[in-house]
Amino acid sequence: MSPISCLVCLLASAGIYAALPRPTAPSGAIRPVSRPSIQALDAIGFGIGIVFFPIAILGMANTSGALALVSMAALLPAGMAFLFFAVAVRQETSWVRFFGNGFEFTQFGRRARVPYEELKKIEVRLWEASGWVAWFQSTIGSIGHKKAVLLNGTESTKTLVFNHPVSGTFTISSELIPDLQRILIGMDRAGIELPEGISEWQRKKIRRRRERMYGGPEREAPKSEQVEVARIAALIEHARRQATP
Repeated sequence: MSPISCLVCLLASAGIYAALPRPTAPSGAIRPVSRPSIQALDAIGFGIGIVFFPIAILGMANTSGALALVSMAALLPAGMAFLFFAVAVRQETSWVRFFGNGFEFTQFGRRARVPYEELKKIEVRLWEASGWVAWFQSTIGSIGHKKAVLLNGTESTKTLVFNHPVSGTFTISSELIPDLQRILIGMDRAGIELPEGISEWQRKKIRRRRERMYGGPEREAPKSEQVEVARIAALIEHARRQATP
């Protein structure tokens, strides 16, 4: 492979990157904090690839023996480019959107719609880590389809942990949520227990605001069977009274 062919491949890859469709987060979605930015992550990935991939490919194609082995070793740092690209994709395709009765978590294109009443447990946890660990966790996110993480990148953050028996665990920094009280009101309205770690005073405040917004606690409507039994009993009683002289 000649240097010109290698240059053509690099230009083609840049063209493909520029032509890729960019996902658009829906209105009101909460996105992760990316440090560095998504564009910077892509630039780092391209920089590593431009330096090491030509060395590896040209070296293995035009040399032999020890030089070919050295050129092959350049594939190891070149592979780091894919890691930066994967991180950029994760940051660009991850967000969470809250609704009145639940939330939708999107990560790497995988979407999970979770109603509050289906949750097994909701917790408030203080997540602490050193600078590099905090950056890594907020940037890389989680590994596996049963866990989704959306952190703000700081060394200490208070998180909401939603445990679903089927979809898995969803962890979100509370500082990223612009209207946390509205979400807690939605949980209380759904009839589930508010997260542990919320004081009793805060619970009463949330319930008072819910009652002002939506009225008092909803009464359970009579079941259709109970209504039918009551109707039949009334008819029997009415017939009995008419039959009595």
